Amino acid sequence: MMHVLDTSAIILRKAIFDDMVTVPEVVNEIRDENSRLYFEIKNIRVEDAREEFISEVKKAAEKTGDIYKLSETDIRVLAKALEYNATVVSDDYAVQNVARKLGLNLERILQKGIEKEFKWIRVCKGCGRRTEKEVCEICGSETRLKKVVKK
Repeated sequence: MMHVLDTSAIILRKAIFDDMVTVPEVVNEIRDENSRLYFEIKNIRVEDAREEFISEVKKAAEKTGDIYKLSETDIRVLAKALEYNATVVSDDYAVQNVARKLGLNLERILQKGIEKEFKWIRVCKGCGRRTEKEVCEICGSETRLKKVVKK
């Protein structure tokens, strides 16, 4: 089974699978010398994420509301996993939530991981209305993200 690694899997020395791949953006995030050396000896393939899968991940992230939480690197890791129908190796809850939405398998690193799929919605701090904007169009107050757990 193919495993697609995020940066934390490499930094925390958890690249322990036979068939591993990541994206160039993950490699760019590896800053310390020891992690770079670890990456080099692990024979992890590096491949760009394809645009059609990036688009599909963004659509799923918009549905869950995680689009506000995911970095471009996270999106590309998920896109690569989607392309191969691979297992995503990450402790990031937003990555796990979108992976689950996309029907991908998950492998956690140190954290417990998500138990249920959830969705992020924007709620006005002033009037409490639900909105898609960062500023409420009704009262002008800032909005905040609120997690809603799916049953």
